Amino acid sequence: MTEVRSGDRLLSVRHVAVRYGDAVTALRDVSVDVRPGGIVAVLGSNGAGKSTLLRAISGVLARQAGRMTGGEIWFDDARVDGLGAERRVKSGIVQVPEGRRIFQRLTVEENLRVGRYGRKGKRDGDLDRVYGLFPVLGERRGRTAGLLSGGEQQMLAIGRALMAEPRLLLLDEPSLGLAPKIIDRIVDLLREIHRQGTAMLIVEQNAAVALELADYAYVLAVGEVAMAGPAARLRGDDRVRRLYLGGEAEQDPGGAPRPEAGAGPGEVYAEHTASNAGPMRGDAP
Repeated sequence: MTEVRSGDRLLSVRHVAVRYGDAVTALRDVSVDVRPGGIVAVLGSNGAGKSTLLRAISGVLARQAGRMTGGEIWFDDARVDGLGAERRVKSGIVQVPEGRRIFQRLTVEENLRVGRYGRKGKRDGDLDRVYGLFPVLGERRGRTAGLLSGGEQQMLAIGRALMAEPRLLLLDEPSLGLAPKIIDRIVDLLREIHRQGTAMLIVEQNAAVALELADYAYVLAVGEVAMAGPAARLRGDDRVRRLYLGGEAEQDPGGAPRPEAGAGPGEVYAEHTASNAGPMRGDAP
């Protein structure tokens, strides 16, 4: 692995392009950074390329017949896009997949111990940490994982990832299919994990959740970065509010809506590239 210049970034995705098979281009010239200790959100509709970005970072594209056709991925001053998924996990990049994907027939504790696969030594302190964060998992440690509720299964998926001692946690739709009260609990737990020193890259369709957690955010549209900037600034952007937060565009003094994207995320990209009014793509997180 080779040295890189950007020591102030834990993760640096540079101009990445991804294709599935010979026909589908999923990402084009995508660049994303995560600073040490940062929380970065990636927003976008279905098909925007969010999950593909996480697969490229974690090294599992080939499992969906995908491949990088351009760009570089650097982690902790070393280039990692040529490494297999296992070596990326050992370097500190760990993904919580969409849909949780726990081992339904194993117990809660067996699922957690799977997260330490490939790590040297048996460290019960890791289990203690997970049970401290998720007391309900400790109470159900001997229960078959398939019998847990959806929220408990999501906690188990996050806990299993923590057993691998991540420095960067990749979360793919962590709020998917959960009730609002459970989402609030997951958000609180992710804040505590972050407080303990773990950086995060979160892919979410639920923009309100993602922007509440993140300090910086990117919006993907048709496989490209359409917008980027501090999460607080994107929360107030008319286009983001209309397309992803369910809000109304702000009115100008004359009563007419300010110009904004129309019916879909492709229009966010079109407006961004066609005018100088779009925000922040060049800002560093």
